[in-house]
Amino acid sequence: MSYWNKLAPLFLLLFSACLYAEPLQKTFSDWQVTCNNQNYCVARNFPGDNSLVMTISRHAGIDDRSQLRIDYGNRYTGELKGAPLKDNLLLDGQRLKLDLKHWEVKPHHLTTSHAISIDEFLMQVMEADNIQLLYRPAAVISLEGMKAALLLMDDVQGRVNSISAWVKRGERGAYDVPPEPAVPLITSPRRPPLALTRDETTGLIDYGTWRINTDECSLDPQRRVVSVAPLTDEKALLLVSCEMGAYNVIDLAFEVTRTLPYVAKGITLTLPFVPPGRTEKLLELVNAEYDVSQSQLLTYSKGRGIGDCGLATRWQYTGREFVLAEYVEESTCDAWHGSDDWPMLWTSKKAPVAPTASVEIAP
Repeated sequence: MSYWNKLAPLFLLLFSACLYAEPLQKTFSDWQVTCNNQNYCVARNFPGDNSLVMTISRHAGIDDRSQLRIDYGNRYTGELKGAPLKDNLLLDGQRLKLDLKHWEVKPHHLTTSHAISIDEFLMQVMEADNIQLLYRPAAVISLEGMKAALLLMDDVQGRVNSISAWVKRGERGAYDVPPEPAVPLITSPRRPPLALTRDETTGLIDYGTWRINTDECSLDPQRRVVSVAPLTDEKALLLVSCEMGAYNVIDLAFEVTRTLPYVAKGITLTLPFVPPGRTEKLLELVNAEYDVSQSQLLTYSKGRGIGDCGLATRWQYTGREFVLAEYVEESTCDAWHGSDDWPMLWTSKKAPVAPTASVEIAP
């Protein structure tokens, strides 16, 4: 009996207790690794502001869909000048020899999803110190911390001591790894709510500006921005800006009845995990927006002005509460990732909508 089959009942018990994998984001020397709630992991070297970065990613389970890429230049630098990477990379000062038969080769981008090619490349560089660009010595991929990052990926995905491990390889078979954890299914309303009338909007904005309990707000009422959107046919979402920084605004959210007398209830967003570097699951609403067509609340917190680091979330309103649909975070501010590429820590998919029953009456 295989190693995984022996442990399967135990893992099923664990999965039934916690349902999904615990996300993480950690750094090891010059490498950062992020694993999401499906144990999909991605690791890269930093800082990326020297414009040369190696990224390694892998899914959990047998179908690991691994990828390794080396990029020179990104959205912040644009296309950089210089000769092609394939002929100009040094490994600890010596020419890096690459077998590119199964690689996608572009002048400043090298990518492969070929498992054997990735294994061969990692074996070649695992114990080295750095990869350097010949014609630009400041462009360096430090390899310090890469081995520890890949070992963590192996451990999270249950690959240690198996033939699919990248670091501590053993005799366990390729099928002897845990499957990919289930993705959370999230329900959404069957239809968008009725739009707010002009009178509803005016009354709710006035209520949010002057009468709702916002003792925690530091902003003067005359400087607050109040927005309102329909949640259901009977309730509305009220967002009130309370604190303002250079590029972030912290909001308070309330669920309010759409008709007089207004009854308001504060909304708190509770994550299903404790984010990296924090001690609690509560999330502040930063730069919040509500997409009525999708019944989704979005937050976006910049770590600094250029938007290369921070966190963003997407919450699905189910008709009763807000449930986390997506969480991305980049904790390393090094001018490499824009918000559309921040590492994913939580993902989900919409539950299929059950068909409505219909009754046909025979003539």
